[in-house]
Amino acid sequence: MNGKPANVKAVPGSYVQINRVWKSGDVVEVKMPFQFHLDPVMDQQNIASLFYGPILLAAQETEARKEWRKISFDANDIGKSISGDPKQLQFNIGDVVFKPFYDSYGRHSVYLDVQFN
Repeated sequence: MNGKPANVKAVPGSYVQINRVWKSGDVVEVKMPFQFHLDPVMDQQNIASLFYGPILLAAQETEARKEWRKISFDANDIGKSISGDPKQLQFNIGDVVFKPFYDSYGRHSVYLDVQFN
């Protein structure tokens, strides 16, 4: 809060409450640790979407696909299979570029055929 740590209790899945008399120019900076995770479809556990925190990532495609894009992940930590720049929200798995779905305007894939090494 205004460049100083606020002594607040943060509980995942809930709101953070800051009680104070607010002044013009007050600044609140929020830091949240993001991790990669998969969200599988209900009836096919191997078909999943890739997220970085709450951000849906889309594989950037050069042409239309007729099959699900196959992606392999490290079984113990999927983040080990992903390189890139979290600040730019651009990542790579092998030679496939992933960026936020909201920033994908051309061809892209959000459902992946997931395999584990």
